[in-house]
Amino acid sequence: MKHGLALLLLAAVPMQSVAAQPDPVQAVLGAAGDVSAPGCALGIFRDGKLSRFASSGAAEVAAGRPMNADTQFYAASVSKQFTTLAAMQLVEKGKIRLDDDIRIYLPELPDYGRKVSVHMLMNHTAGIRDSLELLAFAGHADVAAASRKEALVLTLAQTGTKFEPGTRYDYSNGGYLLLSEIIERVSGEPFAAYVNRAVLKPMGMTRSFVMDGARSKDPNIARGYATIDGKMALADSYPLFGGSGGLITTIGDLARYDRDIDSGHKVWTPAIRKLMLEPGHLNDGSPVRPAERSYQAYASGVIVGPDWFWHTGGARGFKTIYARLPDKRVGMGLLCNNGDINPAQHLNTVVAALGEGLPELVPPPGGALADGVYRSPDLPVIYTLSRKDEALTVTISPADGSGRTLSTLTFKPTADGFSGPGVKLVPDADGAGFALQGGRVNLNFRKAG
Repeated sequence: MKHGLALLLLAAVPMQSVAAQPDPVQAVLGAAGDVSAPGCALGIFRDGKLSRFASSGAAEVAAGRPMNADTQFYAASVSKQFTTLAAMQLVEKGKIRLDDDIRIYLPELPDYGRKVSVHMLMNHTAGIRDSLELLAFAGHADVAAASRKEALVLTLAQTGTKFEPGTRYDYSNGGYLLLSEIIERVSGEPFAAYVNRAVLKPMGMTRSFVMDGARSKDPNIARGYATIDGKMALADSYPLFGGSGGLITTIGDLARYDRDIDSGHKVWTPAIRKLMLEPGHLNDGSPVRPAERSYQAYASGVIVGPDWFWHTGGARGFKTIYARLPDKRVGMGLLCNNGDINPAQHLNTVVAALGEGLPELVPPPGGALADGVYRSPDLPVIYTLSRKDEALTVTISPADGSGRTLSTLTFKPTADGFSGPGVKLVPDADGAGFALQGGRVNLNFRKAG
């Protein structure tokens, strides 16, 4: 009788008290099913399979069209690993040598006085000028409207390199444009056609392709957005050719890509895997570092660290990333049509939200820069720093201890620190201070106490 009464009482407990706990991964992206703004699609891949798909935001805001695993996105520089895969296939066949002078394949290039190798193009140490910047400097008001031929003519016509090849890292879309031209000439096929046939098709990436002068006409393609003049607005233009960018892909197809790396090996053969993930080296033998104080190295179209290998992509209205943790057989893809998002830090937040103890993808901007009070000997105020997710909030108060708030600044993460309204905040190497860099004034702050 007592047991029966207990069961009756348990049945009477309101359902709200045993409601499911909030999904921390979904919380990073935003509300599921929300189509009021642009957002992101996330794929988590385990053992070469899509184990989790989540999204928040609209593929097209005006139409209220949601995202799914088959929604196409502009991948931007995530494309670079597919360009290097195409090149490595030709290396494996003996048709390209990584240490060859690129003038063997591009004889019309000027003699720079120093050898630029094919491998230097892949790891951004060649000193080749950026092709997209050259287009802008040459008067193209909308770089996205320029053709591959126009970009190639400008890049091939440069009379020198930015620095002595092989002496430092300098990210260059121009280097990858030249690499795509080498692939085209050696393979005997248009670059986009070769990648689509020899790289994407064998992996089953049927909803992906490299553009060759035309946009996707698929009804399930995401449109890009970004904050313009303080408001989220359509920002849906991007270059329509491959090499440094140009790939259109989906979360579903990134799952197929991850499977080939994990166990398929139709494109990511053991030999190509070794070539792809070998860190680049400068002339002095030191590894190619993508940023100062980084413990990661740039390989061939991907950044490799002690745990993950990965690469981001960015256009005005798109931010993307593919990352893989080989030891755990875990991969992740994040495709966003909100150009304001930092994809690496966003994925870092996803990794933390999983609660599985997986290592960070990248160290957070500012490294060990802690929340708390900071002072500058040159100002009669204190700065209180507070970090939440990807944002850094700085509250400025009088140094008299009154606690009044004079103003508040919000900073977004960048490669070397944080960016705010007309000012940069760059952490010190020891994590105990920072430099505040304005257009005409630079100030140094140290942690109080």
